[in-house]
Amino acid sequence: MFRAGTLKPEKPLPRDGSVTHTKILDTAHALVLQRGFAGTSIEDILVGAGISRGTFFYHFPTKDELARELLVRHAHEDRAITDAFMERAERLARDPLEQLLVFFGLYIEMLEAADNPARGCLFASFSYEAGLFDESTTDLIGEAVAYWRERVGGKIRQAMDRHAIRVDTDADTLADLAYTVFEGALILARVKRDPSVLARHLLEYRNYLELAFGVTAAVEPPVDSP
Repeated sequence: MFRAGTLKPEKPLPRDGSVTHTKILDTAHALVLQRGFAGTSIEDILVGAGISRGTFFYHFPTKDELARELLVRHAHEDRAITDAFMERAERLARDPLEQLLVFFGLYIEMLEAADNPARGCLFASFSYEAGLFDESTTDLIGEAVAYWRERVGGKIRQAMDRHAIRVDTDADTLADLAYTVFEGALILARVKRDPSVLARHLLEYRNYLELAFGVTAAVEPPVDSP
């Protein structure tokens, strides 16, 4: 979906080329979100990263290889956030429905704290231009969406096994709906130039879950203590 930010290194930077490699990826990532992959030229990346053409091709022999690595990195970062929030929710609550509400609460908290959560989603940008890439590259997006469905849909399924739900739906559909809310809110936030849209729309999705499961004040998710 998106990255909340990057951590500053605490150790001296390595001198093996990894800093330049990361800089190219970071520059390309930002440019693709602004202009799309087709609209981002190698020259744009050279200027943005402050590198030579030879340096670029040393790290990425083709632009297609750059695209693939951008997607792989983005997918790993998305997965890490999802896993961390799910694990934290499972530590904070025992009931799967409470865990689910805490999980989305953590995402809402992250969105509210992010400097610019509405900058866009790399998966969406690449999906719009799927015809530019081979099937193995676009399959990475499908794998990322499938992983979200597995983790979030699995937790929804656990909640449905323990609690009656008031709407005619299934766990996979509810998980996919959450993903749709994320992506749709990103578009709307950019159009309206209002980053707060993301947190507010995800809150509405969580409100929907509460209504669907008939949540009352007595079973509100626990508050994370400092």
